[in-house]
Amino acid sequence: MLRGWPPARLYRAAAASLALTAVYLLAGAARQRGWRAVALAPVRDWAHGWDHTTAGLAYRTFLMLVPITVPAGFALAALLWAWRIYAITSGIGGRMASAPITFDARQWKRQVRAAKGRTAAPGAVPLLGAGRRIPVGGTIRTVGHRWRPVFTVPFSACARHMVIVGATGCGKTNLMIRLWAGWYTAASAAARSGGRRPLLVVLDCKGGPDARTKANRTRRLLHGAGARRVAIWPDEARLSCGTSRPRTWPSCSTR
Repeated sequence: MLRGWPPARLYRAAAASLALTAVYLLAGAARQRGWRAVALAPVRDWAHGWDHTTAGLAYRTFLMLVPITVPAGFALAALLWAWRIYAITSGIGGRMASAPITFDARQWKRQVRAAKGRTAAPGAVPLLGAGRRIPVGGTIRTVGHRWRPVFTVPFSACARHMVIVGATGCGKTNLMIRLWAGWYTAASAAARSGGRRPLLVVLDCKGGPDARTKANRTRRLLHGAGARRVAIWPDEARLSCGTSRPRTWPSCSTR
């Protein structure tokens, strides 16, 4: 909860930790030779654990009960956290009228930190994911959709119009470069399966003193994605979209 996890993530953690419970029950069934005895095994472990407590060996009691207490603890925490979120957002919780605003701002900051750390982790956001989906970055929050740690865009969505809105310096250019490289990676994989070789043409209408720096960054990333030729116009390429035929166009990035 301190990390700003949604309740659904705690539920998934509880479900994943049920593997410990399954191993515990199977081991108890093999030892006790009966499911009724297995069902009462946690009660017996708890009762026998009081002797360990008096002997200064309380950690043994906790270790014996971990397969039961960990999933139950995650599930209980998820229920309490879901209720807390509901109480704050609906206005029936908190001591002050501004409690929902303060709570949401605190959660947003924690979720942003978690998403940044997830994005910065090596290999967490590759150029291409499963099902030819392009990973974009860590997810902060979702509305009306299932929350996933990494936000992905379908490969086919890049054939449609897109608008990226954000303040100056928030990472719009980095996002576009990642989308270009991800699209080229997916298109190259489709070409190896019998499709056409991909062509990527990028027009930087804004320009500016850092245009060539961004172009060189794009070139390096596209080379890493498998592009054989990346040319920057007008320094390295003479490309006329009005006279060239699509089948004769090279793979290039123009700015």
